[in-house]
Amino acid sequence: MASILPAQRSTIQCFQRRFTSPASFNSLLRTAVPESRSLLSHSFPATSSRTIVTHITRPFTAPKSTRSQASLQPQQSAPAGQADSLPLTNLPYFIRRTPSNQLPIYLVTKAGGTKQETRLRKTEGDLNALRDDLVKYLGLEAKPSEVYINQTNGHITIKGWRKPEVMQFLLERRF
Repeated sequence: MASILPAQRSTIQCFQRRFTSPASFNSLLRTAVPESRSLLSHSFPATSSRTIVTHITRPFTAPKSTRSQASLQPQQSAPAGQADSLPLTNLPYFIRRTPSNQLPIYLVTKAGGTKQETRLRKTEGDLNALRDDLVKYLGLEAKPSEVYINQTNGHITIKGWRKPEVMQFLLERRF
């Protein structure tokens, strides 16, 4: 209080009597007497507010299936030779689903709409085995121009719009 002039000291004492709240008193002092800020801030605690953020964990629940029980069972209408030649267990390749749980099959149009392709993305494992199984399932010739693999990004491109057939191929293998 040595740095405060006597006139300022009486003004401060007057304010102390009128204002009982330390917060309102400190705010008036900050605007009226800037020299006394550091001296009086030690005597009155500053008010503060805290926000508490909590994370509530939810127990895991299985997603509800929108498919009927009949569609979950293997279909009996598949040709007998096709189902026997391609085993469903321990496949050397894997197809990951998209974040929205869809199969990564895309239709691509190039060259002004005259070149149509079906692209299969998010592939892992032995892509040559996947290409061979696709060629066998779709009944295409084993020419490299019909079904080819982009080794850089792992996409398999099929000539023509064949999304329903490729989707059925992947669903039969439970991807």
